Amino acid sequence: MAKFQIIKDLDNKFHFNLKLKSGDIVLRSTDKTVAKISCEKQVELVRANSQFAQRFSRQTDDQGSFFILKDADNQVLGRSGYYTYWLDMERSIAAVRSYTHDAELEDLSAVAQGATKGAALDLVAE
Repeated sequence: MAKFQIIKDLDNKFHFNLKLKSGDIVLRSTDKTVAKISCEKQVELVRANSQFAQRFSRQTDDQGSFFILKDADNQVLGRSGYYTYWLDMERSIAAVRSYTHDAELEDLSAVAQGATKGAALDLVAE
């Protein structure tokens, strides 16, 4: 099981995380968007493209191994975090391929925005 989380940053831009039931975030959007609908479209592109093994690119740099998910036009849709062990990365790719098609969509953007406003009100009250 997995869920996509839509998040609004402090700079008022949207991005998504794909989070497994274990709590691990296995994929993050690489682009931040101004409109939430654009972020939702990115999620749908991830759902569609994650079903194809050839869309996953495995990479290694001085910090470790990671994977990138691309669409048919070779545009990057998302990126994983770093893995110490190649097998752990392969397991995460398998999870993305298995769980994205029916992963729920959780919109955390309103929660974050409300929390930010609440914090600002607290500062004004003091």
